[in-house]
Amino acid sequence: MRVERLFACLVCSLSMLAFPAHAEKADKSKPINLEADSVRVEDAKQTAIYEGHVVLTQGTLKITADKIEFRQDAKGFSVGNATGSPVYFRQKMDGREELAEGWANRIVYDGGTEKLQLSGEARLKRGADELRGSLILYDAKNQYYQAQGSSNGVKGRVRAVIQPKASPLTNEPNLVGKP
Repeated sequence: MRVERLFACLVCSLSMLAFPAHAEKADKSKPINLEADSVRVEDAKQTAIYEGHVVLTQGTLKITADKIEFRQDAKGFSVGNATGSPVYFRQKMDGREELAEGWANRIVYDGGTEKLQLSGEARLKRGADELRGSLILYDAKNQYYQAQGSSNGVKGRVRAVIQPKASPLTNEPNLVGKP
């Protein structure tokens, strides 16, 4: 496999990282810019490793990490593994002006299963809504979230902040018990 093809497949998989079902669709057609202190691509192993102040941008998507590793399987699907303290991503939501943002010590995205895993002080934020835990899993195919407060022996609790939705008639928040 040529280096350019591997690079394109791997980065495209990671570019779906931020809430894949709701991410800005136009970003896929934008150029990918990647900066790092070093890069190592091994065609035989179908891997690429970017290390040191890694910054990936594509349209509204921005990912920063200490290290990002990409691997492509035999079916052509890619797995991206980003580590840092923390790894950060942000991307504009499709059709909206709000951003999706995430922080974690490790973020893994599997293009084959379309699953995203944030672990280690994981935090997802979309607009004013927020979810925190030791581990956050997102299944893009089924649009399913799961969060755990404890993982790998670290005790904790899940924390969620969900803003009330505005009433379409009055533009006021719908509050429980309000007539």
